[in-house]
Amino acid sequence: MDKKSIIGYVLIFIILLVTFYFNQQNAAEIEAQAQTEDSLKSVNHLKDSLSAPKSATLSSITDTASTAIIPVIDTFIAKTYSIENSKLKIAISNKGGRMMGVLLKGLKKYDSTDLYLLNNPNDTFNYKINLKDGVVINTSDLNFVPSASSKSAIVMDAKVNGGTVRMTYKLKTQSYCLTYNLELINFHDIIPQSGNYIEFDWVSNIGLAERTISDERSTSTVFYKYKTDESVESLSTTENEEKKLQKGVEWFSFKQKFFNTTLISKTGIMEDVTVNVEIPVDENPTCIKKMTASAVLPYEFNPNQKYEFEFYIGTNHYPTLTAQKIGLQQVISLGFFGWVSKYMIIPIFNWLATFIQNFGLVILMLTLIIKLLLFPLVYKSYVSSAKMRILKPEIDEIKEKHGSDMTKVQQENMKLYKRAGVSPMGGCLPMLLQLPILLAMFNFFPASYELRQKAFLWANDLSTFDSVFELGFNIPFYGTHISLFTLLMTVSTLLYTRMNNQLTGVSGQMKWISYLMPILFLGFFNNYASGLTYYYFLGNMITFGQNVLIRKFFVDEVKLHKQIEENKKKPVVIKKSGFQKRLEDMAKKNATKTIKKK
Repeated sequence: MDKKSIIGYVLIFIILLVTFYFNQQNAAEIEAQAQTEDSLKSVNHLKDSLSAPKSATLSSITDTASTAIIPVIDTFIAKTYSIENSKLKIAISNKGGRMMGVLLKGLKKYDSTDLYLLNNPNDTFNYKINLKDGVVINTSDLNFVPSASSKSAIVMDAKVNGGTVRMTYKLKTQSYCLTYNLELINFHDIIPQSGNYIEFDWVSNIGLAERTISDERSTSTVFYKYKTDESVESLSTTENEEKKLQKGVEWFSFKQKFFNTTLISKTGIMEDVTVNVEIPVDENPTCIKKMTASAVLPYEFNPNQKYEFEFYIGTNHYPTLTAQKIGLQQVISLGFFGWVSKYMIIPIFNWLATFIQNFGLVILMLTLIIKLLLFPLVYKSYVSSAKMRILKPEIDEIKEKHGSDMTKVQQENMKLYKRAGVSPMGGCLPMLLQLPILLAMFNFFPASYELRQKAFLWANDLSTFDSVFELGFNIPFYGTHISLFTLLMTVSTLLYTRMNNQLTGVSGQMKWISYLMPILFLGFFNNYASGLTYYYFLGNMITFGQNVLIRKFFVDEVKLHKQIEENKKKPVVIKKSGFQKRLEDMAKKNATKTIKKK
């Protein structure tokens, strides 16, 4: 590796270091393997007390006026009803008519227990309605009873002061989407004219689903999107933050590493939306983060005031989120070079996954395809390095001749490069052109839902680090375990660096810098997704093989040396840029005018 190539390598390292810093800033030394206890038990089928038979459809229900006092939560028995489709099973409580837990069918937490969302007993979902005479209704205190139901849908009604609060839940077929409507029936006469709004509050305590709290926390926060914007925004992942949003919120999402719960306004009526994310301070927390949202829903005094929403409660699977057509896929962080993942890596990865079941093999094939596409750059970089290696004796002579006069050394070197027809940046530029793919992979693998709980060789989950040995103590900047894929990546990088140093003849300080970076990578990547370090290991080995093949079958260094010697014999033609030529023409014209005046 010549000096310019080393500089390019250092640039890649610095960018990776900055990316690592922002992605891991929140990964403080929280290694408590706290796991959320499943407070949600198996939900019951509809009870015999339902007002509609099993065959009932979601037809309109005749409302019976009631003047009963607003019920207190302790005056009725808690009941749970369920609706389901092929993806979800949702438990809905009569207390407040809210979801008490959502089972994602066929999915497990890292500890192999069933995966539930929205099942923390401290969660709330409430509407506050101000009535005449100072009466305040909180829907979380109301007793809701089913008025119509089917396997995948249910209508829940609560009678209060002559009005009816109705909540309708309907699951879409084979989907993570839930249609949700709120109706206020016959409230137009009991809400004061000054009370032209109702208040909404939602609190969700996000439970641990993956391997470590630090890993989940570093990727979990609240996202939101305005109807007029194509891009999404988010709160901090590293500290507590609250933000009041502008008008026109289309949706907001409580996002964790591989799952999210998103509330979508179908009519765009949410106003004064405030979102908040809070990191628990407990030493052994039962949730990774507490996320809240509040909003105001305008009330227009209609006899039947209806608010239409939709929930997405499911996986952060890029194609699935893209299919929602609301920009929800942007909650997946693909980094600065996300366009590389979007238009190249994800399509190739998903195409390979359609006929290869083992994701370790998918990553292998993905690496081979990418390395094949990058082969022209690798070839060009190798040829440039070979040319610089041939010129090295003459470069050393120039340095010895002019000593400490670095300006003269640089001038003589540039003359030598021009005479030989060699570009000193020829080895660096191809390396930098590969940088977008390198960094795109850095973000793609840890965020890839497809790798979640997919085993390969000794790694039981390619979406998190592989551990072949637990140390029992913490090594700063390294961790408490040994990742074998990270070790293989480091060893392969050192071997590749050694080969390059031998080919280029680099020595001194630059040589030791080239060996230092792989050692630093060992600490940085020990806690990263094993799919990523496995990919980097494969990439190193394939590049190593490519260089051997290029040296043996594609580049004849004897002929290359003769070509350089022939180039030296040719006169050096310095091409002028168009801008430089125009400046010279202007100077000549000005000189001519000056002579004529004299």
